[in-house]
Amino acid sequence: MADTERILGDITVLELSHDIPGAYCGKLLAGLGARVIKVEPPNGEGDRDMPPFAGDVHHRERSLPFLYLNTAKQSVTLDLALREGQQILRRMVAGADVIVESFAPGILAKWGLDYTTLSSLNPTLVMTSITAFGQDGPYRDYLINEIVAAAIGGLLYTMGLPEREPLKIGGDAVLYNAGGSAFSAVMAAIWQRDVTGSGQFIDISIQEATATSQIHSSIEASWIYSNPGRRSSVLLEAKDGWVAVGVESGVSAETWPRLCDIMDRPELADDPRFATTFARRDHREELKAVVSDWVRMQSKEEVYHLLQGLRSIAGYVATTADLYRSPQLVERDFFQMIDHPVAGPASYPGFPFRVGDQPWMQIRAPLLGEHNEAIYAGVLGYSQQELHRLHEKGVI
Repeated sequence: MADTERILGDITVLELSHDIPGAYCGKLLAGLGARVIKVEPPNGEGDRDMPPFAGDVHHRERSLPFLYLNTAKQSVTLDLALREGQQILRRMVAGADVIVESFAPGILAKWGLDYTTLSSLNPTLVMTSITAFGQDGPYRDYLINEIVAAAIGGLLYTMGLPEREPLKIGGDAVLYNAGGSAFSAVMAAIWQRDVTGSGQFIDISIQEATATSQIHSSIEASWIYSNPGRRSSVLLEAKDGWVAVGVESGVSAETWPRLCDIMDRPELADDPRFATTFARRDHREELKAVVSDWVRMQSKEEVYHLLQGLRSIAGYVATTADLYRSPQLVERDFFQMIDHPVAGPASYPGFPFRVGDQPWMQIRAPLLGEHNEAIYAGVLGYSQQELHRLHEKGVI
C-alpha cells in the first residue's frame, strides 16, 4: 500500500518532543501513515537513555521505551538553541502540516519558533504543545512526571485501599493518556484545516488530560459534597494469581443464584446480605470473604471463563506472559515482530484501535540522525559540503 493511500499518507509531522506524551502522539500519527520527522539534539534526545535496554546493555540505540515509542518515524539531528538550527527548522516548517512539541512554555518563543511566528510562514500549520500544566496559569512553569501527574490530576487519590496511602498505577499510563489526548486533538485540527483551510494551535495540559479521565475527585465530590476517597476493589487470589471479580454490580439478579450453586453455597442465593446489587455493595467485605473461599481453589483463568460464561464481569490479572499467549490478542495479530539493526528483533505491542482494513505502520525506530541526508539534502537541497559544515559546527 502506497503511503498516499493511508489515512495520513499526505501529512508531514515535525516532532520536537523529548517525553512520552509527545512521542506517543507522534507514534500514533506515524502508525496511520504520516511522515513523522523526529527532530533530536545532535547527541540525541533524553529518552534514548531511558531503561530498560535491549540485552541489558546501556546504549542509545537500545532503549526499549524509545524503540517502542518511535516506530515508523524518521530522525534528524538539529540544535534548536543555535540560530542556524532555528533557520533550518523554519525551512522545514514551510513543508510541514503538523508540529508536536513538548518544550517548557516560552522556550520556543525565545527561539523565534512559537506558533505565531511559524504560522506566518505556514498559515495552515497545526501546532500541538504538550506541557505539564498548559501554556498559562500559576503552575505553567512547574515540572511533572508520571506520579506527579497522577497526583496533581486527582487520579492518585482514588487509587489503592481506603485504609492505606494512595497507590500509583504501574507504568506510565497517565503520560500515555496525555499523548492519546494530543493525538485526538491533532486529528480534529487536521479535519478542521481540511474544511476551513486554517491552521490551529493546540494547548495540551497533562494535568487537565488526567483530570478529565476520571470523575471521582471532581463532579462526584460536587454532588456528594464530600471527598469520595478510595474504594476497596474485589480482587481475589486464585491458585495461580489474582482475579478481579465484579460480584457487586457485575452479577445480575438471575446470575447470582447460579454462581451460588457453582460455589456449592446455594443457601447464599436467599441471603438478604447478597440478594441485590446494593446489598452486596453494603456487605462488600463479607461478600469478598465468601467468594474468596471458592476462588482460591480455582485457577485464575478457570474463574475468568466460568464467570464470563455466566455473563458476569470478571478478569484475571494478566502477567506479561499471559498477554503474549492471550487467545484474543493472538487471534487479532496484536503483537508484531520488528527487527532493529542494533537492538535486534523483538515482539512489539500493536495499536489501540483499527481503521477498516488498513494495517498500521509497524517499522523499526530510527537510528540517531539516520535521515539527516534524506531530509536536509533530499528535501531542503543542502549540498554534502554544507552538511559537513553544519555537522562540524554542531548544528546537526
